[in-house]
Amino acid sequence: MAGETDHPLASVHIDDDIAYICIDVEGEEVNTLSTPMTNRFEEIVDGLRHETGLSGAVLYSGKDDNFIAGFDLEELAERRDNPGELRSLIERGHRLMESIEQLDIPIVAAIDGDCLGGGLEVALACSGRVASNRRETSLGCPEVKLGLIPGLGGTQRLPRLINPQVGVRMILNGEDMGPERAESEGLVDEVAPPEIVREVAADRARKLHANGTNGADRTRHSISSFRELLSNPASEAVKLVAETPVRRVVFDHVREMTRNQTGDQYPAPYRAIDVIETGFRDGFEAGLEAETEAFLELVETDVSRNLMNIFFMQRDLEKSPGVAEDADAWNVDKIGVLGAGLMGAGVAQLAAYKDYAVRLKDQDFDGLGWGLDYCRDLFDDLVDKDKLTEPMADVRFGNIAGTTDYTGFHDCDLVVEAVFEDLELKQEVLQEVEQRGRDDQVVASNTSTIPISEIAKAAERPEQVLGMHFFSPVHKMPLLEIIETEETSDRALATALEVGHELGKTCIVVDDGPGFFTSRVIGAYINEAGWLLQEGASIEDIDGAMKEFGFPVGPLKLIDEVGFDVAVKAADTLQNAFDDRWDAPTTLETLADQGRKGRKNEWGFYTYDDGEATGIDESVYDLLPGGHDRKSVDRELVRERCWLAMLNECVYCLQEGVARRPRDVDIGVVFGLGFPPFRGGVLRHADHVGLETVVRKLDRLADEYGERLRPADMLTQKMRDQETFYDD
Repeated sequence: MAGETDHPLASVHIDDDIAYICIDVEGEEVNTLSTPMTNRFEEIVDGLRHETGLSGAVLYSGKDDNFIAGFDLEELAERRDNPGELRSLIERGHRLMESIEQLDIPIVAAIDGDCLGGGLEVALACSGRVASNRRETSLGCPEVKLGLIPGLGGTQRLPRLINPQVGVRMILNGEDMGPERAESEGLVDEVAPPEIVREVAADRARKLHANGTNGADRTRHSISSFRELLSNPASEAVKLVAETPVRRVVFDHVREMTRNQTGDQYPAPYRAIDVIETGFRDGFEAGLEAETEAFLELVETDVSRNLMNIFFMQRDLEKSPGVAEDADAWNVDKIGVLGAGLMGAGVAQLAAYKDYAVRLKDQDFDGLGWGLDYCRDLFDDLVDKDKLTEPMADVRFGNIAGTTDYTGFHDCDLVVEAVFEDLELKQEVLQEVEQRGRDDQVVASNTSTIPISEIAKAAERPEQVLGMHFFSPVHKMPLLEIIETEETSDRALATALEVGHELGKTCIVVDDGPGFFTSRVIGAYINEAGWLLQEGASIEDIDGAMKEFGFPVGPLKLIDEVGFDVAVKAADTLQNAFDDRWDAPTTLETLADQGRKGRKNEWGFYTYDDGEATGIDESVYDLLPGGHDRKSVDRELVRERCWLAMLNECVYCLQEGVARRPRDVDIGVVFGLGFPPFRGGVLRHADHVGLETVVRKLDRLADEYGERLRPADMLTQKMRDQETFYDD
């Protein structure tokens, strides 16, 4: 092994008494596990087994900001239809992890960047872990987000290594954690600057070797302490359940909590609980066998296929986001934000968190103060969740400078306008910014309905103007809808995309028009819910039906969240734009005229206590046809009308070129509008249902409830041509 040359997957070189294993998959941005990588790891472990004079080994990555990102999902997708091959691959992986544990010398993982999924499972099999203190370093088990569970022993090693409650939660929720929290939880042994993380790992390997500690001792010793926790006679839990095994009580409680959080649409968390419990009940090896069986079962489900398809669409979106390949973005170091309300302050806080210098402006000190307090609160929340230390939160918050005039905006590289939804006001602030900014300054409007081309009519440099439609709350919602006009330059578009990616957003590029893509689509969905309410359905049946379909909240609760005023303004815009086919009920406007704004003023479809919804506000029915005498409605009909109305508007957007590809549509509805991910997106779900069935249902609904539900021409044509939106 001594003197090995470079290898396209992983290389080894020996320096004194330490073997340094460098993972660096040639030609790829990130390292992933695969069959070729398994072959290479086996060669390396076998070589270490026969190497003399070593005190230990250090496993590290040759990539910047990435350790191992998990298993190669393309290979997994190819093998899932051959269970025999996949079983052999998993069992081989288990043997490899065991061989790493059983080496006579300790291997310490030097983690700098993402250590996720299979990458974390490799690190767990090592004797120790040292993580860099850079922000990009994270450790986690995201498999559940793909409808899967860890498949290389993670379900058994993680809950044994750290607090079982934390380990189980990481697996069930797909949580990751930064280096500081990972150290406090015992997931990593030390945290060091990235420049010396390998040296620190080497020192730890030498110490472990001197103490006679190997990987098996480090990862399995805490199972006894967990068993003691479950069987300790002094435990209050034991006293409460008498002769009932505490273990069963603990895991039944976890199942109930999972059901409350995710419902029954996602099987992976429940199978993970079964597998973890099996390991604690019957032992480590039994847990591994259960893990293999559960993984093979889950990988074949429609849920996993759909979630993996979403992952592939995201990756495709990153590679071809919708801008000319030769477009060079301007460098952005400083971002100006106009408007310190909920959206503007949210953008400012996220930009500051990502280390941009931020200038935040509002028209008066009261508004500015509210926005700065909101930003501070968000940073405090990150500290409470152990995402940031207090000193680091102070530094990031210090990136924001507030003002009530335009001082400091002249050198902003990008300005995001987030003022009230009024065309004249937006045109006015655009002109004011242009008078003070540079020729290469990009100006983005965070409007949800007003066409960007209308706003840009007031611009001296319309080629620098576009839309950046964030979703509320900005720090949580993953989608960013970027809107380009016919005059927007490729360079301005590339700049907005680059900033969006730096902010951690999934970005879709759409063409300009009333409501763009997302507001049109959510408008059609809410519109149909409004008709159902006006026809006599109850709030409970409408929202309950769509939650059962898989949406995180129902359409009427969504109106409360965005605000009646915003919903009515969007409805007016869309009604005016598509008057030939758009038909809005009077319900929302009637309730808005009463002064209801939803959560904003704690007066909407729901009652509120300190900002939290407590129940349905029955007084809504006083203003509706039929009053409190609500009709019994078939929830399946509610689901059908609402999701098909959303689908139909999506197809109109494709038909008109507002949305460019089916991929953009499905990414948009899943990440921006809450369409249930386990269904793969609205167009993929339509393919699954069958376009002939979809068209037939829409025609029937249009005959009974209105022409707004008549299928779009593209949908009918695809049915006639026996086409689908996706080929796979």
